[in-house]
Amino acid sequence: MKNKIKETFLDIIYCGGGCILYSAAVRIFAESNDIAQGGVTGVAMLVNFLFPKIPIGVGVFLLNLPLFLIAWKKIGGKFIVKSFFVTVFLSFVIDSISFLPTYTGDKMLASIFCGVLSGISMALVFIRGLTTGGTDILAKLIRLRKPSFSMGRLILICDFFVITLSGFVYGKIESALYSLVLIFVSSYVIDKILFGLTDSRTLLIVTEKHEEISAVIMNEMGRGVSVVEAEGGYTGKGKKILLSAMLRGEVKRVTEIIAEYDKNAFTIILPSSEIVGEGFENRK
Repeated sequence: MKNKIKETFLDIIYCGGGCILYSAAVRIFAESNDIAQGGVTGVAMLVNFLFPKIPIGVGVFLLNLPLFLIAWKKIGGKFIVKSFFVTVFLSFVIDSISFLPTYTGDKMLASIFCGVLSGISMALVFIRGLTTGGTDILAKLIRLRKPSFSMGRLILICDFFVITLSGFVYGKIESALYSLVLIFVSSYVIDKILFGLTDSRTLLIVTEKHEEISAVIMNEMGRGVSVVEAEGGYTGKGKKILLSAMLRGEVKRVTEIIAEYDKNAFTIILPSSEIVGEGFENRK
């Protein structure tokens, strides 16, 4: 019971805070500079621009309502119910904070700061496993009929549609371009918050000097190394692959170590959004 109360409290804090930040981003930076957000909020902003008597928050709610009704019928579950309440609260807050001051200076700064605030706010909601509706729900419904479709690609298509439409509605191509900047920044911030702020790398090293190289990496760099058995597809000979995770700044030294011991080694350096484990996080 206590755990359930705690989870509900965290949902309220994270999602409530996210909705307030997102609404502030819309009111302070986006609306006053004719820069449309992505998804349903962006459509609601365009509707408000054409028909000022329809508030943005009301538009967000009305556009989301049929999506949630269909999703409840097709999907159901706590996720849909909780996300619906998040969307209702977001719609309410957007229209309730119209008293906030607006920024009408440099539009590039407006799009960047709006993207940062939007990214933080959406990440807070996503951390709780929920959504503010809109394109997320639409993408889930489309995937019920077309399971092979990528969620990310579907959302990207919807956002691209809103961006293109904003250029026509606002009557200037700059609005569409600034909206593109906003969405890019927002997506980047969301990824960094959800998948870690570390700039980490994973190295796959194919070498005949695996013992020597792994010893130096562990002793000098203080990084762990795993030895993976493999077989060459062309030669059929057994090979050893070293697997090691480290920060980007440490990669250069490791590649120097590899070159010292085996000039014929083959190294793959992969970006890692997040690495979790004893001894790694303490050295960020």
